[in-house]
Amino acid sequence: MSELKKSAKIKRILCCGWLVGALAWGANAQADEALTVIQTLIGQKQFTQAASMLLTAEDLSDYQKTYLEGWLALQKQQPSDALEIWQALHLRYPEQLILGNNLAVLQMQQGLFDQAQATLEQSLHADREISKALENLNKIYSYQAQKAYSSVFRRVEAKTPVGEMLALTESNSVVTIMESDFDGQPEVLRALEAWRAAWSAKNVQAYLAAYHADFVPANNQSLAAWRSARARSLSAPRFIEVFITDLQLLPIDAETVRVQFTQRYRSDRFQDEVVKVLLLKSQASEWKIIQETVINEI
Repeated sequence: MSELKKSAKIKRILCCGWLVGALAWGANAQADEALTVIQTLIGQKQFTQAASMLLTAEDLSDYQKTYLEGWLALQKQQPSDALEIWQALHLRYPEQLILGNNLAVLQMQQGLFDQAQATLEQSLHADREISKALENLNKIYSYQAQKAYSSVFRRVEAKTPVGEMLALTESNSVVTIMESDFDGQPEVLRALEAWRAAWSAKNVQAYLAAYHADFVPANNQSLAAWRSARARSLSAPRFIEVFITDLQLLPIDAETVRVQFTQRYRSDRFQDEVVKVLLLKSQASEWKIIQETVINEI
């Protein structure tokens, strides 16, 4: 993936710039004063004085000192040092959202896009309140998607989302980024992998068998013409490689599921990367593709 493509991908996740302001120090008056002075010195590029104060500021916590050491290194145009300092600090304080965001920005600037994504995801989900808010937001997204598909599949009834309240005494728990209790998930994933593997192996028969009998091709193309064109597309290249990442699965009803993912295609003739949505329906106890849409070219 090119650096430009990686940058576009990570920007879809979060993080447009540095987060500044109160850093939830939990500081006393002396610490507040020391923080203000040190940050002012750094802002004025008086780096020697700032470093000296950091060594002698007894009122600052370990977190505060280490964070400011990273900020000092960054302002001194030493991003590698800042990155090393903040990465170590983030391992000890993953719940500090501002630290996580700023570390991710720095990782993005260094071209470490996968690490930036992981940092943001960990920071957002380490905090119980933020995790629950994101979970409730995802429920709304699911509801909206179900409503949209109900206009195509008339028997589908969108389930009104029910959010979960936060309790002040609620203990922290692990929250996964993508979670589903859909019973058919293993079979859907196996069907998806079989489709990808058949495509990569240039196995025309197995590839076409992955599609539903009622599959409707795009651009008003007939099913027969589409099947013929796809057979040629699989047979012509010397090799084909298809990779799938960023998989998201959303059940629409007991027999219909929406799958979204990033697809990377490469052959000796052509390569591209797209965000694709497949709609799969159960057919004779097998999951088949009934709709295929490219929603974004990366």
